Amino acid sequence: MAKKNTNITVIRTGTPQSKKLFAARAASHHQRNEEVTAQVTAICDDVKKRGNKALVDFARQFDKVELTPKRLHISEKEITTAAARTTPRLKAAIKAAAQRITAYHKNQIRKGFTMKTAEGTLSQLIRPLTRVGLYVPGGHTVYPSTVLMNAIPAKVAGVSEIVAITPPRGELDPGIAFAMQLLGITEAYRIGGAQGIAALAYGTKTIRPVDKVVGPGNAYVAAAKRHLYGTIDIDSIAGPSDVVILADATANPEWIALDMLSQAEHGSGDEFAACVTEDAKCAEAIAAVLQREIAVSPAAAVFERLPAHALVIIITSSRGESIAVVNDLAPEHLQIMTASPKTDLKSVRNAAAVFLGQYTPVALGDYFIGTNHVLPTGGTSRFASPLGVDSFVKRMSVAEATPAGLDACAPFVSTFARSESFIHHALSVERRC
Repeated sequence: MAKKNTNITVIRTGTPQSKKLFAARAASHHQRNEEVTAQVTAICDDVKKRGNKALVDFARQFDKVELTPKRLHISEKEITTAAARTTPRLKAAIKAAAQRITAYHKNQIRKGFTMKTAEGTLSQLIRPLTRVGLYVPGGHTVYPSTVLMNAIPAKVAGVSEIVAITPPRGELDPGIAFAMQLLGITEAYRIGGAQGIAALAYGTKTIRPVDKVVGPGNAYVAAAKRHLYGTIDIDSIAGPSDVVILADATANPEWIALDMLSQAEHGSGDEFAACVTEDAKCAEAIAAVLQREIAVSPAAAVFERLPAHALVIIITSSRGESIAVVNDLAPEHLQIMTASPKTDLKSVRNAAAVFLGQYTPVALGDYFIGTNHVLPTGGTSRFASPLGVDSFVKRMSVAEATPAGLDACAPFVSTFARSESFIHHALSVERRC
């Protein structure tokens, strides 16, 4: 039997209530996507057609800001002036985080290779993308950390042009400006939403188009990325933040509750935070702490807007079943707070970022320790990976055959080509021999 505490649900696996709850979660994602797709398509088409004029109109409509085409551009002087207002404490945090993020991502650099074959040589070359757009959200709050997480792997990969866009919020946020200045980002524009993604994809008289857009955003930004994929590459179609915590009786219920709330406070109203445990007493204790923390939280209004499937404690019959639930949920963030986290990790197949033990909350990865916080959400860690250096490079294959190599492989190529009715494929090798 499900027990509902305000916005907190304690439920056992295998019950009709559990099936209904997860079906509601899946349906909410689908409904949100359907609602915004038509609007986003119209916005993108308008930007493609009218360029800067559309951007100015959308800034007035959505952001309640009066801009001109010239004011879309954030000058280098504005970046420098805003960065100077950053507090020494935040500057130190940004610098320290940047060092750790850079060190972690440098280990992701891949090199090409060359191999000798019977026909000659085969190679693979790694080339960075030329121009990348960085979306820096600015709705519920501002995110200097997002500048670091998106731009640093691009810089490590060797991307030569990084352009940032951020919704107009009056003066440029000092923390965002300092992060941009620290990383040498000098091209930026005050435009957000689906119209910002469209501007990066199609280009305008002010904004040159990019090869790829990265960075998290709201449902409209995600829908625009989905719509424009193919015109540009994208990192992922990121949705609301989610976390799953695998816990047992050794875990601290208060810490678990705080970790769940840390991911539920983003403010979109569609976040998902779950704890999976085979210990019923632990589940009840977590639910009690959640109630207590929400009651005194400055973000209580945010939590009260969450649907019933947003804050969930799932009780299973065994550790094996708990891990099976984790793999089915395929979380963006997975915390393993058990007596044997490394052993439990061996059975985990689907998770984007994993945090082991009692002393590794997701917040460490969100900001500081070096792993990337731009992650696949909504169960897409079944097939997708965190943003990284690989996200900003492409592979080129190179082949070189010798005359003798051509003679040796031509009969095989000819056989394949003629079996598929591609006569001139066959002739292109046969007449060289």
